[in-house]
Parts: sequence; structure tokens; C-alpha cells
Amino acid sequence: MVKSTALVLAVLLNGAAAFAPASYPTVAQQTRYQTKMHSSLPEEGEAVDEYDAYETTFKQKKVATRDVKVGSGYTVGETDGQLLKIKYTAKLMDSKFTADLKAFNVDGMVFKTGEQRCLPGLEEGIQGMKMGGVRKVRVPPNKGYGDNWYRGIVPPSSHLEFEAELLDIAQNPGEEFKMKLEAFGYDRAAGVTLCLAYLAVSPFLPIGQ
Repeated sequence: MVKSTALVLAVLLNGAAAFAPASYPTVAQQTRYQTKMHSSLPEEGEAVDEYDAYETTFKQKKVATRDVKVGSGYTVGETDGQLLKIKYTAKLMDSKFTADLKAFNVDGMVFKTGEQRCLPGLEEGIQGMKMGGVRKVRVPPNKGYGDNWYRGIVPPSSHLEFEAELLDIAQNPGEEFKMKLEAFGYDRAAGVTLCLAYLAVSPFLPIGQ
């Protein structure tokens, strides 16, 4: 009888344990969880890193940048119509097409700001750079090549990432002339000069009989 009673009590106790309410975390456990979740979210008023937050979706409309190396001296954007020399590499972001854009790797590009000779998003992204600086620039389609193919290389609605280095900023007309001449090429410039000189004097040269 005693054994039977003990067996019944054991079964009842086990059954009670099986149907007992689920245990809930203690106050200390809840506090640790909330602290962990809170630490993973930005603090109220804390600036969001737009470069890290960049999304390769149609919702992304803003250029995002990150400095790799901060330069010194003259700054892009100090005045309007600056003549700049930059070099850059480019790649596609999150594309099903090839990410190889070696055709867009430029060793030296000379252009004047505000003349729309540079991709809008790239020109916007290099604002504030100093000479010798290197910066990564992420460009959404609305400030890149839009929703059309470009030269059969860049697919429609592509997000691009550039790594640009600011090589030079002309500070006077003399420096502008020198930069343009270097970009054009000294040999080509000499050839053009000789041709123009010949054309200028040819009317005065004696004509052979």
C-alpha cells in the first residue's frame, strides 16, 4: 500500500511538472537582453554613417562617401569652376552583371567643376577633398548613369563605387594652362603648333614654277 501510494505521488508530481507554466526570464536576464538590444541600435541623436547605411535599392537617392586618406592644402569647392585633376577606379555594387569596370579606371582626368564633364554623383562626392586625399564614393543610379545601359558596360539602374584620388587643383590661369597641356600631351601640342605655324606662313611662301 505504501509503495502504491508513493508511485501515485511520483506520477502526479511528474505530471504536474509536465503541465507547469513555461518559465520566464528573471529580471536580471531581461535587463541583460534589453541592454544588448539597445547597444546594437544607434543612440538617439547619434549620427548614422551614410556610407555603411547605403543600400543598393531604388530607395537610395543620396551619395555616400568615406575618406581613405585625408589630404592637405587646397580644397574642392572653395571656389566655383575649379580645374581639377583626379584619378579613380570604379566597380559595380551588388550586380548580377560583371563587376569588372577596368575601362573606367582613369589615371588622370582633368575637368572643371560645374561644367558637367564629370559624373554628377562623383563630382558631388569629391566636394571637400584636399589635395592628395583619397575617398570612396558610392553613387546611386539617379546621380550616375540612370536606367539605361552606358557604353554596353554599365547596366541600367547600377549603383557604383568609386575610389578617387585628388591629384591637383589649379590656382591660377598659368596652372590651368599647364594642367590642360599635360592632359592634352606635349607631343600632340607640339604637332598642332607646327601645323598651325605652317598654315599661318604658307600664303607667303613662294610657289614653285
